Amino acid sequence: MKHLYMILLVCSVGILFAADRGQRADPHPNKPMPKSEVVKLTGEWEGATLSRDIRILWLYGPEDHGGGEHDYIRVKELFVPMLRSIPRVTVEEAYLFPSQDQFDRADLMIQFLHLPDLTDKQLNMFQRFVDRGGNVVSIHESCIIRPLARAEKLAGCIGCSWKGNRDSHWGKFSHDHPLYLKTKHPAFAGLPDSVQLNDESYWSLLSRENVEVIGTIAPEKENIGKSFNDILQTESARSEAFWTYHSGKGRVFGTTTGHYTYTFFDPLYRLILCRGIAWCLKEDPAPFMPLVFHGNTNDKGMVGTTDRMMDYRNRRK
Repeated sequence: MKHLYMILLVCSVGILFAADRGQRADPHPNKPMPKSEVVKLTGEWEGATLSRDIRILWLYGPEDHGGGEHDYIRVKELFVPMLRSIPRVTVEEAYLFPSQDQFDRADLMIQFLHLPDLTDKQLNMFQRFVDRGGNVVSIHESCIIRPLARAEKLAGCIGCSWKGNRDSHWGKFSHDHPLYLKTKHPAFAGLPDSVQLNDESYWSLLSRENVEVIGTIAPEKENIGKSFNDILQTESARSEAFWTYHSGKGRVFGTTTGHYTYTFFDPLYRLILCRGIAWCLKEDPAPFMPLVFHGNTNDKGMVGTTDRMMDYRNRRK
């Protein structure tokens, strides 16, 4: 019996390590960057305006993790005022799931939450929103719903979803596992081929046929000099770090990153999210570029944060 227990223990540990390669990565933000270096990537935005009025719906839920992780309310409170500062943008908030009226008003829904157990009616509302031309930016745990039948319906709405604990995986990553970007995709055109973060991602997700993976996480030492497509095909690549998806007339920009609150203060991460928002809306990204520097630029012109933010208190709403 003792021998059997040891076998089961070893197997269990093996499964945990397979599901969470790199979990021991120490959470800490990147060092702030000089604004002059960030501007080389954002380009000039002075005087840039949107081509139309944009109505954004921000979907959030109760915080469900330790402080500084899955801070859905805090990130909502950070981004909603920033988005409202952009001329011609209005932002509405929805808690747990939008009403039909909110769906009808929105051009773009940004979702950052742990989704509740959505009903078939709600999932059908979501699907109709996308198919009729509603756009979605889906962040981190927003791609997770159970059971598998629900996950398949969610994937129809956003392209990718959690396949189940045996098939999909999660794990922390640090600078030895860069985020590689498909810079041939218009959302990432002109950006570096890779950026470094200290965050968490999911991979091996349930994925619809017309999903295009445009960001993946992989070991740096194994991928020096390789193209994005070659890296994506390697066994060690954590696929679906970022993806795009079309359903009907709608566009989706999704990511499994965004676990830590400090990540949302990182200028490169904000730049990537703003690029995704603009791509979904078929707008020039320039009007969104002030958000890259909003509230995270000090008087010495350094952009980012040194605060790990792990002492935040979670809130239900």
